[in-house]
Amino acid sequence: MGADDAVSAGQRSPVGALPKSFLHPCLLLLLKEQPGYGYDLVARLAKLGIDDDSAAVYRALRALEQQQAVSSYWHRSSTGPARHMYRLTPVGEEQLHSAVEAAAEMHRAIQRYFGRYAAAASRPPDAASA
Repeated sequence: MGADDAVSAGQRSPVGALPKSFLHPCLLLLLKEQPGYGYDLVARLAKLGIDDDSAAVYRALRALEQQQAVSSYWHRSSTGPARHMYRLTPVGEEQLHSAVEAAAEMHRAIQRYFGRYAAAASRPPDAASA
């Protein structure tokens, strides 16, 4: 089955998927909203349409912690096991802000691309080769 067949069958196509580096800004955003633990963040990412497995999320959290963008602590609960919680740091706030600025510029570039595509698609076939 080709990519077009997968899309028409309701499956996601790997073509045009979000870049792997998008996971980090998504985690930073979720942690800005509220601290969380690994499996919680995986579930919250899914609501954003990011379907990374928990191993990828934990690797990303470790990398963000090494960059000092997030910090972690143990949260003990009387109703369950202690959880390794993550929260955003000031460095992470800066990284998130930079990521938002970069995404906004990418969004503008994509809008320009679609505008030019629409203009080109509306021309007769002869005009494109002339």
